[in-house]
Amino acid sequence: MERPETQVALFIDFENIARSAEEIYGRCELDAIMNAVSEWGRCIIRRAYSDWTIFGQYQHELIEHAIELTQLFRYSSRHRKNAADIQMVVDALETAFAHPEIDTFVLVTGDSDFSAVARKLRAYGKQVVGIGLRQSTSEVLVKACDYFILYDTLIEDTRTVVYRLEQARQLLLDAVRMLQPQMQGQAINGSQLKMMMLKLDGTFSEANLGYTQFRDFLEAQSDLVNVEIHDKILWVTPRPTAALKPDQEALWQHRVSLSSAGLQLMDPHTRTDLLQRLFALLSENPGQLTLNDAIIQLKARCDADNVLCSREEVQAVGRLVKYADVFSPAPQSWQLDALTLKPGLQRQAFVDRCESAYFVVLIQKNLPLPPELLSQLLFGTLDRVARVRQLIQLAQTSTNGAGLPARVQLISEDWACPLNSLPQLEKILRDLENVTLTEPPSLERANTLNTLGLNIRMTDFEQARGHFLEAARIVCDLIFAGEPGASMMDLEWYLASYCATSAGAHYFRMEYAEAKRYYQAFFAIAQETELVWERVQRLVEPLLSFYFSIAAARHGEMLESAPGRTHPASIAIELHSNPNPSVRKEWLTLAQELRDINLGVLRMVMQRLETLERTAPDEAIARTRQALQAALVAEPIEQE
Repeated sequence: MERPETQVALFIDFENIARSAEEIYGRCELDAIMNAVSEWGRCIIRRAYSDWTIFGQYQHELIEHAIELTQLFRYSSRHRKNAADIQMVVDALETAFAHPEIDTFVLVTGDSDFSAVARKLRAYGKQVVGIGLRQSTSEVLVKACDYFILYDTLIEDTRTVVYRLEQARQLLLDAVRMLQPQMQGQAINGSQLKMMMLKLDGTFSEANLGYTQFRDFLEAQSDLVNVEIHDKILWVTPRPTAALKPDQEALWQHRVSLSSAGLQLMDPHTRTDLLQRLFALLSENPGQLTLNDAIIQLKARCDADNVLCSREEVQAVGRLVKYADVFSPAPQSWQLDALTLKPGLQRQAFVDRCESAYFVVLIQKNLPLPPELLSQLLFGTLDRVARVRQLIQLAQTSTNGAGLPARVQLISEDWACPLNSLPQLEKILRDLENVTLTEPPSLERANTLNTLGLNIRMTDFEQARGHFLEAARIVCDLIFAGEPGASMMDLEWYLASYCATSAGAHYFRMEYAEAKRYYQAFFAIAQETELVWERVQRLVEPLLSFYFSIAAARHGEMLESAPGRTHPASIAIELHSNPNPSVRKEWLTLAQELRDINLGVLRMVMQRLETLERTAPDEAIARTRQALQAALVAEPIEQE
């Protein structure tokens, strides 16, 4: 026998949805909502809550859909809101008990107050589907539901389907990447894959993209994944990028290039709205907020206003700001420096400069900039070509139209490296010059070597550093050859990895002078305001703790704390409290040498010491902070 059709109960917070829809789209399209609800099964209970003396124009349409109207009289605005919330909650819970045959509850609202009833219904074993507008929906409610449908996707014009599909394809790739390590090369269960996609983005729905089943969606993405059925179970395996068609390959290359730079593709309306809100926040608080502070406050404002945006989307907008010339003075540290917008900078100019960040990255990677393809990638429609051309021109102006830096480090008459002339990098660039490539250079080969190095860097420093150095030489040669996709960011990333593993190799061989040289080269590359920071950030604290610990190791002193697993501020406290005066002097010398290479990382240590001093006052912490503060402004200490 066929399984009976799923029974559905529908509850509409009509004033909430109608007001928001009217503000953005002119009216509330009830047909679109009911069509979406019908996809979940047979709707046997249909109720809407509002003061119908205000929304009387919708009564006829609601009655046509057999929706029961619940009148909520208005005594005051707050009283009406409470009445609507309470009545709808009571009815939903009563229905859960009185009609155990109902499997699915659809809540049409964006109000975070309904997250509690959504969680309770799920606890009773019911499936909860939410429907709301992006601009008036709380993320708390989205996460409380099993599924959430954006009203915007139900009524927006079909041009946006292109962008939504592109988003879904990126979501599919992200979910596959997260599950692959667990599968150890095996196929991924389709149910697990969809659960991961919903975990990453609760608004994902194949139905919104025109597919009846998840399997249909996957089979349509045959350039990305292969789908097979075994014993009635759906299995998914990723395809190599070589299988992509030319236009798909171009989209893939541009998407991966942006992702590797830490830039996330976003819904264009959400991106613009968040940038405008960020501009308002920074304008209201000049010189008061760091970028981290601004991101936290922006997310809080969106939640308070019931604007649906994830923490990841807010952080993604924050990354765009890093690529834009919008602050004066330019911050030396995104984590520590308060931000002040450039005088006279207008909101639209701020948005333009931030959105041009995508094109700055593509220029730096020497990729072609076809306006039609980029319009589809970033805006989901071909009619934004003029906007794309405007942003490309802005990006070309900010980068002087080239991906190479203004200064190029000449190593010899026959070979050059596109890195600024830094004394700490002299030895590393000599190492790079002496590399003999074993295969023809290609980005695929460089990526393979980098992956090999990452897999063994904790167990075999020597072999890993060789892989990283060869990858760096390949990218360096490809940059000068004008290879599309070859970028300074990749070169700096591979060199930073080479410096990190080289420092580790020398440290554990007790060759501390050489270890110090490579640690300092790493910090010369790992500047917080440079693009490579997104990739090297997680290495900074462990390497800094090892760098500091050289002071003890060179004098045969053992530390109680394990470098690499202990914050460098704690290592500094232990070193400054060491009874051996040579150890104390050595670590201050190391700090002073690093001051002229990368002051930002030392400021982070100072901030941690100040936090420790406030939360757990201790004389050793205070002495260490004072000594480090004095060392950062004093003349270098002469070595004995």
